[in-house]
Order: sequence, then C-alpha cells, then structure tokens
Amino acid sequence: MDHQAPLEFAQRLVALLETGRRVSTYKLATLMAMIDVCVENEVGPEATFAIPISELTHRVIGYYWRQVRPYAEHGILHQSSQKAAIPAFIAHTRPILQAKKLHTPEAAREVGDPDYFSLVNKVQRKLIHNPLTYLQTPNAKSFTGTTDFIFDSSAFSNKMTSAELDAIGWMIVLKPGVAHAMRELAGLIRPVIEIMWTDDVVRWNRHELETDDLAGFLFGSDRSSLAVVGPHLRDLQNNRCFYCDTKLPKTLHIDHVIPFSKVPLDGIANYVAADARCNLDKSATLPIREHTDRALARDKTDLASISEHTRVPVLLTRTQKASAGIYNGLPPGVPLWVGRGSYSPFGA
Repeated sequence: MDHQAPLEFAQRLVALLETGRRVSTYKLATLMAMIDVCVENEVGPEATFAIPISELTHRVIGYYWRQVRPYAEHGILHQSSQKAAIPAFIAHTRPILQAKKLHTPEAAREVGDPDYFSLVNKVQRKLIHNPLTYLQTPNAKSFTGTTDFIFDSSAFSNKMTSAELDAIGWMIVLKPGVAHAMRELAGLIRPVIEIMWTDDVVRWNRHELETDDLAGFLFGSDRSSLAVVGPHLRDLQNNRCFYCDTKLPKTLHIDHVIPFSKVPLDGIANYVAADARCNLDKSATLPIREHTDRALARDKTDLASISEHTRVPVLLTRTQKASAGIYNGLPPGVPLWVGRGSYSPFGA
C-alpha cells in the first residue's frame, strides 16, 4: 500500500459510517476497540494483523462499562433504536463485580473473575453475529457488492457456529495496511466516531440532552478508580506533584499521563498524582515523552503494591505499547505539554 493509503482508508471508513442510519452503537464500539488494539501494537505499513475476537470483546465491554451508569436524572441511556443486548448484559454484571470491589473490566479480567468471563462469553457471541458480520456493510438497504476493506468477513454470519469460529481461530485478520492506518490516524478517526456515537445516543433518547456534557459522560474516565488510588500515589511520590515537584495540596488530582482521550487506559501505570494547576493546564494534551517515560520507569514492585491494595490493574505492558504507538505515529511539530503554560514541538 502506498503512503496515501492511511488517508484513503480513513476516508472510506468515515464514508461507510455516514451511509444510512445505524440502529445501534455496536459498529462504533467495535471500531473504537479495533483502533485501541492497533494503537497498542506496532504493525508495518503493508502488514496484516490478527486480532482475537475475545480481545475486541474486552475493549467493547470497557466502552459500554461507563455508559451503562445512570445519566443524571435520565437513567440509563438507550444505545439502540431497539433493545440493545450488550449494554443490558453489562448493566446486569457491573454491580455484581463492583460488590467484589472490581471497579473496572480490566480489574475483573486480571483476576479471572468468573462473572466477568461469563459476561465476555455473552458479549462475544453478540459481536460475532452483529456487528462483525455486518461491520463493513453500509446501512443503506439498497447497497450491493463487495464491501470488505477492513477484514475478510466472508466466514462470518449471524448463525456462526463454534466449529466455524474454530476454523478461523476465533479472530479477525485486518487487511494489509489497515492496522497501520488505524494506528497512524487514530487521533483523527476516534473523535469522528465519538461525535457520531454521541449524536446517535441523543437521537435514541427522548430527553433534552446537553451534547457537551453527554460526550464527557460517554467517553470520560470512570472516576471511581481514580479516587481509590490517590492516597497511594501521594505516598509513592512523597507528597510531591509528578510534574512540577511542588508539595501536593490536601485535595489532589489524579492524571492520566497518556490522556484517556488518546487511548482509554485506566491502570496504575498510567496514573500520577498532580497539583490541580498542572492537571488542569495539561488537560487532554499529550505530554513530552520524558514525562511518560518517567511514569513508565517507576518501580514495578511499587505499582504492583498499589494494585494489590486498590484492585486497580497496573496495565504496564499495555501502557508501554500505547506510548510507543502514539509517539512513534506523531508528525513533527505537534505541540507537547512540558509544564504549566509551556509546550514543545514534537521532534524539536
């Protein structure tokens, strides 16, 4: 694939999503999951890339996990024009896991919780039948012809058996160049999908919803895991801000070093305690690599100890891979956050 392929792929993907009307957010969640996996894995410009369907399932659960919380006085939001099974499965399992102090899907996955993996099995079956079977089919009913440009879906159907899944190894294989394109253009594709997702939720809920607030609710970090790690990070950092090294105030902020909007990683390896001024100034900006490298270089034993006390997973390997994927894909000149009011162009 030539050097223009990533842009061509992105244009085709957006055109696919803009064709017709969706009846659920399943396609959008699955694409976001694919993008996240691709960001965390470095694949050559013309290489194929195999993704286990189970891995996509874990990521899809992660997206809906936050979204099945009640939204203000409106209750749980509809994710479909009809009844959506996947959010319903997750809404049922979420309080069961939280009662075990497992506040994120990653935490439940890490300890091998049986209720969580029962959920995974249910969601995985739904993903296989739809949206994976129809992911690359435009919503327009009159469309005919071959549409596969992300992965070969010819083996998939809405009645796919375990034997048929065994034959393909329970995975999808992204076509040459697709993983590279998703990784390179994640920063452009992800916001487009989030806007479409938010618009769909507004359309399916009869309440008067504030779109700006809704987007933060749908795609922001779940604050429950942030609150529980605060005292431990304060101790680890000797009560000093990770960024400016000033004494931390009584009320501290927990920051995602790699912004949650870039890749949704709620793990100890991606958390630091920060002064409110630094955290608010940094906001969703990617920091200079020195900050990220310093966070990832923290003692593994210390991170594991915090994880053991809080039941929040470390996710060190995933954070390392995401860091490499994001920084290696940045074009020169992108402004990176250095400190309060200070930025440095990438590659300078």
